[in-house]
This record gives sequence, C-alpha cells and structure tokens, in this order.
Amino acid sequence: MSEQAELTPAEESAAPLEQLKQQIAEQEQRPAGAGRALAVLALLLTLLLAAGVAAAGYWLWPQWQQMQNQQQQLQQAQQDINRQSAELLNSSQSQLQQSLSSQQQSLNAFEQQLKAEQQRQQQQLQQQMQAVRELVQQSDGAPPRHWALAEVQFLLKRADYSLWLNRDINSARLLLQRAQQQLAELDDASLINVRQAIVTDLAALAGLNTPDLSAVHVELAQMRKTSMALPLKQQQAELSVTVQAPEGELKNWRSTLKYYWDSSLQRLFSARVAVPEDYFSLSEEQQLMVRIALNQQLLLAQLAALEAEPAVYRSALQQASDQLQRYFQPTEPAVQQLSDQLLALAAIDISPQQLPALQSGPQLQDYLQSMAETEL
Repeated sequence: MSEQAELTPAEESAAPLEQLKQQIAEQEQRPAGAGRALAVLALLLTLLLAAGVAAAGYWLWPQWQQMQNQQQQLQQAQQDINRQSAELLNSSQSQLQQSLSSQQQSLNAFEQQLKAEQQRQQQQLQQQMQAVRELVQQSDGAPPRHWALAEVQFLLKRADYSLWLNRDINSARLLLQRAQQQLAELDDASLINVRQAIVTDLAALAGLNTPDLSAVHVELAQMRKTSMALPLKQQQAELSVTVQAPEGELKNWRSTLKYYWDSSLQRLFSARVAVPEDYFSLSEEQQLMVRIALNQQLLLAQLAALEAEPAVYRSALQQASDQLQRYFQPTEPAVQQLSDQLLALAAIDISPQQLPALQSGPQLQDYLQSMAETEL
C-alpha cells in the first residue's frame, strides 16, 4: 500500500505499457527456442534414418550378391543340361542312323545275292532247255513218244529243282501238273506207276502251306515308306507364364528377388495342360528318332522274313506294333491301316517246313532205264 502510494501519477499511467512490452518480448523469445528444438529433432531423425539405410544396405548387399551368384549358377547349370541333352540326342541319332544304314546295306547285299541266284537259275534253265533241244535234234529218227517222255522228264527234274533249291512250291506244283497232262495225252498203260507217283507228289505239295515270302518282303518295304509320314501323338502347347519385371528402386528388393526366382523356375520347368500319360511333347529331333525306330523294326522284320527266322520276325513286328500304339495317333486312318497290316503279317508263319521228296522223277527214270534195257 505504501509502495503504491509512493508512485506518481505519471508512473502509474506508464506501468501497463511496460508490462505489455515485456509480454511481447517473452512471446518473441519462445518461438525461437522451439524452432531450434525441432531442428535438432529433425537432424536426429535424419541421422537415424541414414544409419538405418546404411545398416539395411550393409545387410542386403551380401544377400543381393549371393542371389546374383545363385542366378548365374542356375543359368550355367541350365546351359550344361541343354548341352549334354543335345550331345546325347546327337549321339543317339547318329547311332540309329548308322544302325539303319548298316541294316540297309545288308538288305541291299541280300537282294543283290537273290538277283544273282535268280539269274544263275535262269541260265541253268536255259542250258537245260538247250540240252533238251539238242537231245531232240539227235533223236530225229526216234518216235514222237520218246520226245514226249523226254519233255516229261525235263518237267519232273525242273519241279524237283524248284522245290528243293528255290523252295518254290507253286512252281513245282505247276510243273508236275504239266507233266501229268503230257502223260495223259500219251495214254500209255505202262506209265501208270509214273502217273500215280505224280498224283502222290501233288497231294504232298497240297498239304504244305508255305507263305509267299516275296510278297511279305514287298509289303514290309511299302510299310517302311508309309511309316515316315504317320502322324504322331502330340501334347498341347506349353502354357505361357508371364513374369513381371522388377522395379529399379532398392526398396523394392522383394519384387526383384521374386522376378529372378520366377525366371529361374521358368527356365528349369515348363507348365503344360494335363493330358493322358500316353501323350508326349516331342521335339523335331525326337520325332525323327521315333520314326527311325519304327522303320528299323520293320526293316528287321523284312530281313527276318527273307532269312526265314520266325522268332526275330515276330519280335520285330511286336516291337513295331508297340511303338505304333505308344507314339502315333490311333484315330488316323493311315495308323489304323498300318496296325491292321502288322496284325495280318504277325499271323503268317514263316517257319521253314519239311519238304517232301518227289517220287515221280525217279519213277520215270526207272521206267526209261527199263525201256532202254528192253530195246537192247
């Protein structure tokens, strides 16, 4: 009370103004201090963030390098696998082609040998016919009966030759029938034993059921040509898997890692639509190998038919039928036709049969000898 009483009226009027100035000064000093605190806090946060980024980079960089090394190793392994597969495929294809070429050469040599044998037989037949002509010319004074008997003797010898050397039953049967007709035209009762021997020989030949191996050979050769154009079973096309490219920022390392992982899996594995197990996805080289394998089995059956080896013949046809059902489209008419042909050929028995000994030739020879002794 005493102090307030001591203030002059001028000081009392200036006191509120001094208080207002002091409050304004205090308010101006407070924001400056708060700004410095915020700046210090922002600096600390920046340092912490930089330290976190540096720590994350220090931890992620080895992981990134390891992932790159794994990617390179996967690519190298894939390249090695592709190279080994190509080498194995080329080696297998070369071996198949060499085997097919060798068998083809054997078949060509056998065919040449068969043609040479046929030419030799034809030359022998011509020589025998020439000998008969010479015999007829030497026997100008002989009666026509001797000429007819000489012709019958030649026919019987030729029938025996066709049966035992050529194993040609049909030709032997035709020759015997021709000789039988010649003897019937002579109508000589003394030749009854010879005619009875011819009938016996014809009955023995009728009981044989020898297949026409030449027809089997020709049919198999035509099947080999057809097999190279048969349609194969093919799986549907591979599913296309789209791999999204990663973003270039470091913070998207998860998407980058996923991209390289998906790319590696796509190179190692291929996705296809689920189909039955007997459908295959074959490359062009594998398709060629399948066709060559089928052709090789048919060629083996062809050689076995010519050489009369029934076990090899049946085994080759069975292998060809299995490959045809496994790799080729069964609904196609060409495949069905080839399958039916294989079944029909498998039913043919190419086993060599025991050939009978013809009695008509020796019987006629005995008759001619006895007739010659009688004339003497």
